[in-house]
Order: sequence, then structure tokens, then C-alpha cells
Amino acid sequence: MSLGENIARLRARKNWSQEELARALDVSRQSVSKWETDASVPDLDKLVKLGEVFGVSLDELVQGQAAGGAAPCPAPLPAAPAPAPAQKAGVSTGQKIVALVLLLFGLMVLFVFLLLGGGMFSFLFAAPFWLCAGVCAVCRKNAGLWCGWAVYFCAALYMRLATGISWSLVLLTRIYEPSWNYARLAAAWVELAVILVLLAVTVLRFRRLPLATGRDALIALAAGWLGFWLVRTVGEYIFDTFFRFTAVVGPLGLLYNLFDFAQLAALAALLCFSARYIHSLRHK
Repeated sequence: MSLGENIARLRARKNWSQEELARALDVSRQSVSKWETDASVPDLDKLVKLGEVFGVSLDELVQGQAAGGAAPCPAPLPAAPAPAPAQKAGVSTGQKIVALVLLLFGLMVLFVFLLLGGGMFSFLFAAPFWLCAGVCAVCRKNAGLWCGWAVYFCAALYMRLATGISWSLVLLTRIYEPSWNYARLAAAWVELAVILVLLAVTVLRFRRLPLATGRDALIALAAGWLGFWLVRTVGEYIFDTFFRFTAVVGPLGLLYNLFDFAQLAALAALLCFSARYIHSLRHK
């Protein structure tokens, strides 16, 4: 009898629901459900508390007890052969085919736009296909999510370099004038919506990964948020000063856009770690 089956048997013997046992142990009902289905194992302190609640020893709780009293002694098993070393799973054949198609399509896009006189922007048009090809060739999981981020960064960079439109225009919505072209404002709102969707999907995808919930983890998380806002504030001040007092706009504008994208990536990482910390804390 497994540990989970034994916990379920002892709980049923006391006529308790999973919710009642969870309250007695000061844990969530989901934790009890995971224990009973052997999806997870209780910590040592929870095992001791389970023994106290059910009135059994730790050995009886872990190994189970036969109807006659003592736990049955299992017969010795023959020695099993040493398992072969596990091979790391790579990307599927389908992903490799998709990566090759995207790579070739990117080359075709580059060639077409070079013929049309696109110049350096031709590489920017081809970049989303190449980035997605690299993602599909390397990432075994979450390839679609990373491709979404790659396409967004390339499209947003092109919009900013070619038209000067960025999501920050939405901050001017209340004072926006018709002479400024409402199409630009609409494009900014679309970009903001895409950012929020990508952030939400990223957080939801990674929030269930386990994370330490001790004091050191909390301090590191707080330091990360503090550093993020400090770098953001200082960086904005430095770029604003250079924009105001120098005439070097082109290269500086590109660096500013890259700095903005770096902030977005850092924000996504901090949101994921915060969600993982809260999720781990709730299911501790």
C-alpha cells in the first residue's frame, strides 16, 4: 500500500473529508489531494503531524499496517540490472521541419525586400522568421510562447524605428488631439494589449514551478523589484538628458528602444518569479 493510499484509508476511518484533514494540518485541500494520489509527498513535519492526527506511528503511516497488526514484511526482490543512462530528449522531428521552413521563408523575405529596396529594414522583416526558426530548433517546450515574444520584439522595433509609435503613447490618451492622428494612438493601444497578453500567458505558464519560500528567497525577490525600478528610473533620466542636450538621435534612439525591451523582459521575469513564490507559499 502506497503512502497516499494509506493516508486516504486512515482519513476514511475517521470519517473526515479532505477539507477537514487539511484544516487539522493547516494546509490546503489541494495538498491533501496530491498526497492521496501520490502526486506529491508530505514534508517530514507534516508526516509527524499526520501520525499524531491519526494516532499511528510514523512507520505505520508510511508502510501501512496489516489487518492482524504488524506490517507485512515484503519478500526480497532480485537485484535489478543497473538502468541505462537516460538520454536527454531533444526537439521533435515536426519542430525541426518547422524550423527549416521558417529559415527558408526568412531567406525568401530577405531576398524580396532587398529587391524592393528595403535596405537594412529587410533584415528586420526577416528576423522574426529566423528567430522563430531558432526557437523551434532549440526549445523543446514553450516554443510557441517564445516565438510570440520574438515576433513582438521585431514588430515593435520596426514600428518604433519607422514610425516612432510605442505603447507609451497610451499615457497621452486623455490629452490626445485629432491633429496627432488617432491611428497612431490605436496602434499604441494594440501594442499594449499584446504586451499584457504575452505577460499573462508567460506568468500562467511558469507560476506552478516550485520555488523556495524562505527568507533568502523573499529578500532576493524584493531586491530584484527594487533594482528593476532603480535601473528604470536612472536609465530614463540618463536617456532623457542625452535626448535633450545632444543631437545624436538615431543611434541613441535605438539604444533607448533596446533598453525599453530589456525592461520588459526583466518585468516578465520578475512577475514569473513573484507568481511562483506566491504559488509555492500557498501550497507549502
